[in-house]
Amino acid sequence: MTPVTPQKIAESFVVIEQSRAAPHGSSRRRLLPDNPLDVFLEVRFPGRQRALVIASNERLENRQLVMANGLTCSFREGHVEVVAQPTTDTHIFCTLLADLVQHLDRTSVAPAAAVVRRIASWQRVLGQGLGGVLKPEARVGLFGELLVLRDLVLPACGPDAVSGWLGPSGGVRDFAWGSWGIEVKTVARGGGNRLQCRIHGEEQLNDGSLDYLALVHQQLCVDQAGSSLCDLIDELRAHPSIGGQHVALENCLLDAGWFDVHRSHYEGERWQLDARRCYRVTAGFPRLIADLLPKGITNLSYDLDLGSCSQALVGEAQVLAVLGAGVRHPGEGDE
Repeated sequence: MTPVTPQKIAESFVVIEQSRAAPHGSSRRRLLPDNPLDVFLEVRFPGRQRALVIASNERLENRQLVMANGLTCSFREGHVEVVAQPTTDTHIFCTLLADLVQHLDRTSVAPAAAVVRRIASWQRVLGQGLGGVLKPEARVGLFGELLVLRDLVLPACGPDAVSGWLGPSGGVRDFAWGSWGIEVKTVARGGGNRLQCRIHGEEQLNDGSLDYLALVHQQLCVDQAGSSLCDLIDELRAHPSIGGQHVALENCLLDAGWFDVHRSHYEGERWQLDARRCYRVTAGFPRLIADLLPKGITNLSYDLDLGSCSQALVGEAQVLAVLGAGVRHPGEGDE
């Protein structure tokens, strides 16, 4: 299928509006001629509401969602409709429709139901004004979390891996499962080689409720022989350990601000993992946590100098062992 982009959808709506002669009724254009489902773009007059209409014979629960200002979704008798008022942000709306269409094209079983689930995920994030291209810091951060998911969490946790990825949804730490947690800090190499990272909040390095907390610091270097963010996401989507976690993975990517319709913005930016260091956070690790702060001080952010944390370094093998076989007792198997 030729990629359906937000720009193409916006242009199609303009063509539909301009070709309408009567002041009332509606005009529509088939969007996916080769898809077994009937998928249309539609403009309704005289109010000029714009809509995506998917006609399906699937059994869907009848309901209606209000997603954002002037944007509603309804599911009725197998039909899915996403409708925007003229006041709805055009870019966000067209990005949403392009994402739904691409999601539809990737799904062979119960595609309409898959779109409904995707819409529910969009409902969670639309209030944050998402839809734009990720900023450089966010791209590096997402790339780093995906590396840890691929290299550490998936090999150790297999079918439970994606459920532990909490960073995109605003979790205290990037990965958590049971009594372990991982916080990931990733930087792209620039001037200087000082090891430091930014810690956000007094809970990020608080191991009080955990048996094992690891801080994983990664440095990336720009390398045209390396991987782009698109490459890494495609690799994970096809990873044999993902199995039945595809929906959870797509929802995490959406929460992180990833939209396939923006791939062209990321394809030329390629990185290699230059260094990865794992630190076990215990009582002696330098940090600010709630128990150490005067009453009334909250929401701290501070720089941590990892050069002073060498005594807490552990090997990746230990982190893998902890994730895969359960938490070790303090000092057992330390490297």
